[in-house]
Amino acid sequence: METKINLVDKSKQITADEFANKRKNYSYVSFDNLYSNTSLYYGTKIHQKGHIKDLDMEHKYLLIALDGNDESKTIKLKYNLSNFERGNVSLQENDPIKFYGRVLTTDNYINDKGRTVQRPVISADFIQSRI
Repeated sequence: METKINLVDKSKQITADEFANKRKNYSYVSFDNLYSNTSLYYGTKIHQKGHIKDLDMEHKYLLIALDGNDESKTIKLKYNLSNFERGNVSLQENDPIKFYGRVLTTDNYINDKGRTVQRPVISADFIQSRI
């Protein structure tokens, strides 16, 4: 499944070079720390790398598997079109992605085994789809 994002307002998008100075304000947080201590990180600026597991263009979120494409370590990344790096953005499942954002909350969902599981929700500030 491939999704092309039609970027209406490209003027708000910036390049990776333009974002470079702001990058210093974001800390790496592993999925394990984020998952077990989500409330400690509320509002914290973090960065991570992962792979796209699911795209929801209507509700504007991506499910991203972190830590080596491990599906059990998935976060929900909320975004606006202006959060993407400037250029034509074409996203597919399993594509690598790097993002910078703020920890918002947790999201409950039912996994494949029928259990209710929580996952961290991040609000994107900048997303690189070409790593």
